[in-house]
Amino acid sequence: MTGDVRIAGAVRGWWLLGALGLSGCPASHPPSAGCGKDSDCKTDRICVEGVCLAPARTRADADPIADPATAPKPSAGQGERWFRNGPGHAGASDALGPTTPPEPRWVVDLGAVVFGTPTLAVGPEGLTAYVGTHAGRFVGVVVEGERAGSVGLDIDLGGRIWATAAARGEGDDLRLYVGNDDDTLFAIAPAAKGEARIAWRKRLGNCEDTRSPGPEGARCDVDGGPTIGPDGDLFVGADGVYRLSPEGEIRWHWPSAEQEERPKHVFSTPVLSDGRVYFGGQDGFVTALAAETGEQQWQYTVRADVDGSGVIGADGALFIGADDGRIYSIRSDGSLRWSFVAQRDIRSSLGIAPDGTVYATSFDANLYSLAPSGEVNWVLPTGGVIHSSPLVDQAGTVFFGSQDDHLYAVSAKGKVLWAVDLGADVDSSVAITPSGTVIVGCDDGTLRAFAAPGSDAPPAQSPLAAGP
Repeated sequence: MTGDVRIAGAVRGWWLLGALGLSGCPASHPPSAGCGKDSDCKTDRICVEGVCLAPARTRADADPIADPATAPKPSAGQGERWFRNGPGHAGASDALGPTTPPEPRWVVDLGAVVFGTPTLAVGPEGLTAYVGTHAGRFVGVVVEGERAGSVGLDIDLGGRIWATAAARGEGDDLRLYVGNDDDTLFAIAPAAKGEARIAWRKRLGNCEDTRSPGPEGARCDVDGGPTIGPDGDLFVGADGVYRLSPEGEIRWHWPSAEQEERPKHVFSTPVLSDGRVYFGGQDGFVTALAAETGEQQWQYTVRADVDGSGVIGADGALFIGADDGRIYSIRSDGSLRWSFVAQRDIRSSLGIAPDGTVYATSFDANLYSLAPSGEVNWVLPTGGVIHSSPLVDQAGTVFFGSQDDHLYAVSAKGKVLWAVDLGADVDSSVAITPSGTVIVGCDDGTLRAFAAPGSDAPPAQSPLAAGP
């Protein structure tokens, strides 16, 4: 990495958190031990102020990086980038979150761990946050307005839900797509007065004893996505990757039966860009497929599970994290541009700011800020393992949760703007409404809303999940 490594910072950051009153965080999830010398670090990393970082490299060692402000913008169709919720959802959030300590607006007890990111969509009762639980319950909570905090949808899908739902349409035409660990993908049609129905369900894979422990029990779990493509088709990870029509018809499955008899699990959410599907897998590869046919384009060998989900930069490069603690920047032809080494697994989705800055959270308890060229901007420690994905708003503020029980807002320069103690691990990622309300789930089974002091948080005026 660059020789000008700035850390905001591995040791000094603890003083910052202490000044915010966070030094007394529960110690049930302590951060990984730091380093005292280079020999304490794995592979070729070196010890910099208590953190293992990749060694410095010169600018000549790196590829030229496009300036996001001047890089050519993707054109419609083949050049569009689709991630998670469907059309228009890629990179930073369009919303602005609170930069001063927010006030709680409502708390809803859903009874079991909330892991997935709340999906915001305009349902029959207005702007609603849809999320699943580890008890198999799929719920929609009205976000704002007179009925804020009330449950507008409540349906039992049977199996544990890790995935984040995708949404298409609005109002009575809204369709929600989500998978569970019964190896099933569901299409759900919300309705007024809680009369939701399952429009269709599709069993994926050939796994038996789907709830048995170990890799085979989880191999066909429908965890990766789904991501909705520009034509409404669904791309989802389970035992490999599937493309399905909006009605649940399987268009293709990768790998095919001829390629591999028992494909490995894909927890990573598929990313669509330039007619390709990119994802990581528990086969130790990052893979690119032709979106139209499912034909494999290339694979990059990681030799570790790749459960994190990637993002596409302004110049078309893929950024993705893996269980080996590395962030990989991979060109569109499948060759490596650079990699950065954290101290432990990176299983969250990466975040990307409007200026191209890449953010990653890690099991080593740190939030990392990297330039598009791979140089370290800063490293911010928390008091626990981080599984929550960093969400970047339009101002560049980063929102994420930690297993130190806190929800954080951090500036683009690495300053903690605020941190709220939720009293439980925060593995869910954040969603932000157009009016700035922050929605997040917790391991104690609650879904919570926070807003800036004095804000009225009015109902949304524009749809969040319109179809293509």
